[in-house]
Amino acid sequence: MAMPRVFLARHGETEWSISGQHTGRSDIPLTPHGEEVMRQLAPSIVGIGNGKLIDPTKLNHIFVSPRKRSQRTLEIMLEHLPSNARSEIPPVEVLQECREWDYGAYEGLKTDQIRAKHPGWDIWTQGTPDHPETPTELPGESAQHMSDRVDSVIAKIRELQSGHVDKRNQGHDVGGKTCDVLLVCHGHFNRVFVARWLGLPLTNGRLFEMDAGGMVVLGYAHHSFKEPTVAGIFSSKTGPKGDAQGSPGSCGSAKHEESQYLELVSRVISTGESRPDRTGTGTLALFAPQPCLRFDLTNGTLPLLTTKRVFFRGVLEELLWFVAGKTDSKLLTDKGVHIWDGNGSREFLDSRGLTHRREGDLGPVYGFQWRHFGAPYIDCDTDYTGQGVDQLRQVIDKINNNPTDRRILLSAWNPADLSLMALPPCHMFAQFFVSNLDAYAQGKGKKHLSCQMYQRSCDLGLGVPFNIASYALLTYMIAKVTDCEPNELVLSMGDAHVYKDHVEPLKLQLEREPLPFPKLVWKRDEIGDIDDFKFDDFQVVGYKCHPKIEMKMSV
Repeated sequence: MAMPRVFLARHGETEWSISGQHTGRSDIPLTPHGEEVMRQLAPSIVGIGNGKLIDPTKLNHIFVSPRKRSQRTLEIMLEHLPSNARSEIPPVEVLQECREWDYGAYEGLKTDQIRAKHPGWDIWTQGTPDHPETPTELPGESAQHMSDRVDSVIAKIRELQSGHVDKRNQGHDVGGKTCDVLLVCHGHFNRVFVARWLGLPLTNGRLFEMDAGGMVVLGYAHHSFKEPTVAGIFSSKTGPKGDAQGSPGSCGSAKHEESQYLELVSRVISTGESRPDRTGTGTLALFAPQPCLRFDLTNGTLPLLTTKRVFFRGVLEELLWFVAGKTDSKLLTDKGVHIWDGNGSREFLDSRGLTHRREGDLGPVYGFQWRHFGAPYIDCDTDYTGQGVDQLRQVIDKINNNPTDRRILLSAWNPADLSLMALPPCHMFAQFFVSNLDAYAQGKGKKHLSCQMYQRSCDLGLGVPFNIASYALLTYMIAKVTDCEPNELVLSMGDAHVYKDHVEPLKLQLEREPLPFPKLVWKRDEIGDIDDFKFDDFQVVGYKCHPKIEMKMSV
C-alpha cells in the first residue's frame, strides 16, 4: 500500500509577492492575474478519479492558513470540481500555526530596505523584531520560534498519518484512503516546512524556493516514517500547464499575457460573423468577447505586443497629442506619424460633410474631449485654454484627494459633438481604480492605480495593439503625477473585428511565440504635472519582437 503524502502549496500571486514586500499578518488578496493563473492550473493538478496529482476525495485532511490569500487559493483549486463530489471532500481546517512568518517591524518592507537599516540582516538566523509601535498587532518572530511552530504542524501530520497506517495495517477499513494531506500556506512557512520535514535545520529553508502558486509534494521512502522525502516541486511558471493538456511533471509555463490577444484574434477569425462595414472592406466580428484582456503593469512592465513590431514612437506621439488636447493631425504628420492622415485628408473630411474644415482638422476628437469637454468647437487652431471640462485634470485630482471615488472617469464619447468629428472615438471610456489604500495609510507602500478601458470598435489587427500600449502608458503617466504604482490595465470590447484583408497577415502572427514584454523606465524623476511630459522622458528597455507585419488601414 502507498505511504501518505503531503501536498504543500503556496498561495497565488499578490501585489506584495510581485514587489518583494514581506507579507505576514497583512491580509491582502490575490491579484486578478494571480487568481487567473491558479484557475488555469487547478484542473491540471486537482481532479476526481482522473489520474490528477490530487484527488480531493482521497484526502483525509485539508489545512489552510488563516490569511485570505491562502484561503482564496484553496477555493480556486477546488471550484472547478462537480458539486456532487463536494460532500466527499474533507472539511477545511484553518490552522493558526500555518500562518506566514510574523515579520513584525519588517512587515511590508523589502529585504534591501531592511538591510539598508540593518546591514547583513538574515531572517534565517536573526528572525524579526516586534513592531515598535504596534507589537500586539505586528509581533516579530525568532527563527527558533518559527522552527518550533512549523515542527508542531509536522508533528500533527505525522501523528495523523502514522495512526492511519497503523489502522490500515491492523485490517481496519480506512475507506481506501492513504491519509494524504493538503496544506495551502505561504512562502517562508513552506520553505521552513520542507527543511524541517527532512530533519534539516531551519536555515536550510533558504535552499528551497517556491513561487506564488507553486507546490511541493512530500512523502516517505521505503515505507518508513523515518525516511521523509521530497517527491516533487512544481512551479506555477514551469510546472503544470494551465490548458488541462499538461500534467504536473510537464514542462511549460503560465500563459504569456499576449496569448489573450492572440487567442481572441484566432477566435474571431474562426467563429466571427461576416459583416459589411463603413469602410467597405468587410469584417469578421464578435460582440463583447469575454474574458476581458488583462495586463499586469507592475514592476515597469509595458504590454507592447511582441509577435509583431508595434510602432511605439507612433503610440507615444499620439498619446502626448491627446493629452495636450490637440486635434490637428498635421502636428503628427510633421513628426513622421501618419496614422491620422487618411481621416484628416480633404477627401475624407468632405465625405463627412466637413467641407469647411482645413485639411488635418479632425474636429473635437479624443484630446479635445479629455481636456475641453463641452466647449464649443471652432477649429483646430483655436486656443481653448480654460474652456470646457478638463476631465484629465479631474481624474488626477480625484486620485489624489478622493481615491475611493467610483467616478474617476475619462470619456471621449460626447454625443453632441459626434457629427463634428472626422471619426467618432473607438476607445471611448476609461475608469481608474485606486487600491492598496490600507497599506498606504500605514506607510507600507504606495497607492496602486489600475485602468479599465471600454472600446466600442476594436480593429484587432492594427488598432488594438496600439490601444493596449497607449492606455498602459496613460496609466503610467497618471500614476507618475499622483505618486501611485501602476497596477493593471483591463480592456473591455464591444465590436471586436478583423478586417478581411488582415486575415492572412494575422494568421502569420498567430504562428509566432510571444517574447517577454519590455520595461518602461522614466529618464527623469521630476515630473509633477500631466502637461510636463515630453517624448524623451520615456525609455523602453528590452523590447525584443518579431518582424513587422504589413496591414492596410481601412479608412
